[in-house]
Amino acid sequence: MDINSPLSGNPSASSPPDSTADSSSTRATPGYSIEEISTEEGLSYLKDDWNRLSESVEHPNVFMTFDWFRAWNQFFTHKDRSDRRPHVLVLKKDGGIAGLSPLINRTASRFGMAVRKLEFVGREGDYNDLVLGNDPAGQINALVDYLAQTRRQWDLLELSDLRDTGNTLAIIGGALSRAGLIYRLLPEKEKCPYVPIDAPTSIIVRRLSQSKGRRTDGLHTLRKKQHRLERLSAEGLRVRIIEDPSGESGLLQKLIALEAQKRVRGELSPPFIANYPEVFQSLFDTLGPRGWFCIGLMELGERPIGSRLVFRCGKKLWDFLTAYDHTFSRLSPGTMLVSALIDYGFSHGFDEFDFMRGEESYKMQWTTQMHQSHRLLIWSPGWVSRARAFIYLDLKPAVYSLMGKGE
Repeated sequence: MDINSPLSGNPSASSPPDSTADSSSTRATPGYSIEEISTEEGLSYLKDDWNRLSESVEHPNVFMTFDWFRAWNQFFTHKDRSDRRPHVLVLKKDGGIAGLSPLINRTASRFGMAVRKLEFVGREGDYNDLVLGNDPAGQINALVDYLAQTRRQWDLLELSDLRDTGNTLAIIGGALSRAGLIYRLLPEKEKCPYVPIDAPTSIIVRRLSQSKGRRTDGLHTLRKKQHRLERLSAEGLRVRIIEDPSGESGLLQKLIALEAQKRVRGELSPPFIANYPEVFQSLFDTLGPRGWFCIGLMELGERPIGSRLVFRCGKKLWDFLTAYDHTFSRLSPGTMLVSALIDYGFSHGFDEFDFMRGEESYKMQWTTQMHQSHRLLIWSPGWVSRARAFIYLDLKPAVYSLMGKGE
């Protein structure tokens, strides 16, 4: 796959003719038509089909659901009060909706230069996908053709945390080269550690303990912690797995309270859920009843002392957020909740526990296996767009490097 400077052109394909392609809500492509949805009202009509696709694709992704997109887009649109708007490309075939590319359109600025960007709804999700549907090759080619036709309407596509499911990235690279669009494909800096769930936690930990050079609490330590929990159960200590947060009164407030106690290297950690309570309440109410959530909660009586907010995506458990009351660190709430969730996954037919973005030491005690996501940058081939992309992506890092600063 070619990696090109925004000013260098793509040596594997010639640029398309410089004739314009006026904006249109629907454009025909071989086998597909594409409709661009750019309003909240238009989004509302997609809800049922979007949900159907989210729940039926081969590699389900909670961050690509209708409700995730709508909740975060509404929040950021209200907060920024800018020209941000949806840019959802709907692929239709034989009269029905066959796929979706959930993007937003916004104007970014750097050094006084405005750049018209297409991107995913935000960086709050750890994995993103370009297409929802069961025909990746056909849909990707249709989308790239559409982007080439509408190249006068945008300067830069920046698709972060892009998963490679199957040979998706190779298909994207081939389609972009064929269409004459300039692009870079870069690995994201942070990988995603994961643990295959092929046995109960006790067996998985035994394997880790037997692995040479591994830093892990080991089976003996884990058993000691489990026995301690069993002894304290008489005093009201318990671990629960909550599958539908919408049915748990006061759960959001409990998670926010735990975040307020979370410490990293002795310092209070910045909260996340507490910064977006309306977003998470919306997600609880919409995604919860449809089975996307799985929340591990450790409590002493009525007092929450540890939590892990996990998403259920197909046969994968995605560990999204964790927090615990530092007062009870001797009970290792985080470790014990991972153990409980892996056991839950094993008993319910899940095959992987994904710690998601970041290679923190507590994750690496469990695994050395990693998922790698990518960042895809695509430029409109016009000189103005290429200059804007250069200023936006390359000039600022170069200036900061000369000044001896990080970005």
